[in-house]
Amino acid sequence: MDPTKVEWTSTEFSLQGYVTTFHNAFPNIIKITEGFLGKQEIDSVSSSTVIRVHSHCTQQRIAAETKSGKLFSLPTNLTRLKFIVGQDSGTMKTTRLPMTLEDILSKYALPLTVRSASALSYKQKGDMKSQDELLSELTLQDRYEENFLFGHPIDKGKIFIEDPIIVPMYMTELKLVVAVGFQNEDNAKWNELCDLFTKQVTTTQGKTVNVTCEEIYMLDKKDISPQDHSYSTIEPIYIDISELNESMKTPLENKVKCNVYQMPPVPLPMPNDRNSSQKAAKTVIPSESTFSSINDIPKDLRNLTVSQVCQCLKLLNMNQYEEAFKSAQVDGQLVYDLNHEMMTSCLGMNRLNVVKFIKFRDGWRPNVQY
Repeated sequence: MDPTKVEWTSTEFSLQGYVTTFHNAFPNIIKITEGFLGKQEIDSVSSSTVIRVHSHCTQQRIAAETKSGKLFSLPTNLTRLKFIVGQDSGTMKTTRLPMTLEDILSKYALPLTVRSASALSYKQKGDMKSQDELLSELTLQDRYEENFLFGHPIDKGKIFIEDPIIVPMYMTELKLVVAVGFQNEDNAKWNELCDLFTKQVTTTQGKTVNVTCEEIYMLDKKDISPQDHSYSTIEPIYIDISELNESMKTPLENKVKCNVYQMPPVPLPMPNDRNSSQKAAKTVIPSESTFSSINDIPKDLRNLTVSQVCQCLKLLNMNQYEEAFKSAQVDGQLVYDLNHEMMTSCLGMNRLNVVKFIKFRDGWRPNVQY
């Protein structure tokens, strides 16, 4: 499937608007027109990503707080860890056996204090400055539902069934359009393609019958609105969990199927009119062109030369990285292959400028008016 030959809806949808409009029309194919940059790179999705959406799913989760005030979110169907009901103060009865969260919630009312049956530590994922902290006693507070879209990425006509995508509904700034068929109105060929994708998904290991997620993550209490006490709208902070045995620390598999798969964006044209159909011709940037202002830089950077990428750095007040970009021969194509680690370790960028450059890559332009 060539996305440039697909007819997309003239209307851009938010995630909630898309689910409301198309909840009876799954599976279908969407294209991200405005991406989402998360607190951590693992929770970001690029514009122009094409996804075959299978369904709108819901997972039952529970919010739990530690004595130090840290707020965690745990899936109620968590099976790899067990907990003991009671406190560490000596009131706990030794006869109580470790239970899964589902068993505990079926027998006890909230709020409820529990502790892990094994000693655990955690640290923020991807943060080199994060220190290991003990995860001991938890007060289970509230149940809530986490909603997300489940699907598979499509790139160069191929559906990647082994790399499922889960797009959480808290990505409220994300925008998308929906495929309605081929531009030449060959409905038979379009239906044949959709049937092929469905067959590939349902007859392989990429089956979508059971979507499982045992990811444990933290929530920032500052993001909880006093007016709308909703955990499902909070962007998570992902963590690595380890079990503390007597002789060593053993990392536990914090399953990451709920993380958003980030695929290099497919080169697609952007319309001049937001209300027009997606039929504009691909913009070609002359190799010798220069940019006098930040607004001269096209949204699609793939045709930029190494020199033009360095011009972008100057206009972003990031010219201290020019030599590193030149030495690494970072052109417009390579820009989309850079990840957070490459930018920090190979190009010497600080964390703020990494966030700034990723947003710029996905179409953001700073408002430089004073």
